[in-house]
Amino acid sequence: MSEVIEILRRIERKLEEIDEKIENFMGFCELSEEELGLIDRDIEAYKRGELELIDLDDAKKILNV
Repeated sequence: MSEVIEILRRIERKLEEIDEKIENFMGFCELSEEELGLIDRDIEAYKRGELELIDLDDAKKILNV
């Protein structure tokens, strides 16, 4: 019986992780006009080669991920 409970707890944790990821994604979809404008400006700057890029590993270090 305890094995079943442990499996259910793991399932619950995974569902909570999925829920959090969905919330984060939905939050991205609900950006304000100002935030969308900033993203558009960054995209245009990138296309012109004016946006400073950082390596993914460096970003993870900065964010402590």
